[in-house]
Amino acid sequence: QNAKPALEIGLYIKKAGEWVEIAPEVVNWKTGGTIKSLASVGVVKKDLNGNVDGPSSRNSVKTPVEILLVTPEGVNATEYQLLRLRVNKDYREFRSVTGGILNQRSGSMRDLIPFESKKVAPRHFEFVVPASLGAGEYGVLPPGAGGSSTTAAVSSSYGKMFTFHIVE
Repeated sequence: QNAKPALEIGLYIKKAGEWVEIAPEVVNWKTGGTIKSLASVGVVKKDLNGNVDGPSSRNSVKTPVEILLVTPEGVNATEYQLLRLRVNKDYREFRSVTGGILNQRSGSMRDLIPFESKKVAPRHFEFVVPASLGAGEYGVLPPGAGGSSTTAAVSSSYGKMFTFHIVE
């Protein structure tokens, strides 16, 4: 393909053949189930519910959606989560998973959309959002955004998410 520009860490969507940076939106977190105890330093596996303000993303795209992730050093695209957002009157919500994706109940996986990326340059990963997903609100959640680090062992913390709205 064509030469890749030196891009900052973040998420880009291809529009008219050019990579356009997507500004992140703030996520407000609420844990589901038991309250994280300080003794476990937040390692308890449970659902994590996130809300993003507003009923729709500012980023409207048509399928197929080509995405470029530029990750921090040492972070792979597989650590990001592609999620379907559920629309409410004033916000969009989703359920994320903590403590790793491998051994989760189906309930916490309801909004998770599997994707396969290919590495196109150091720390650059491309993937295409399947057209079969249809119209709706979607987001890409960076690793650690849900307070999974030991420093954020509180019941609610802030993170960020890259969102887009697929139009038919």
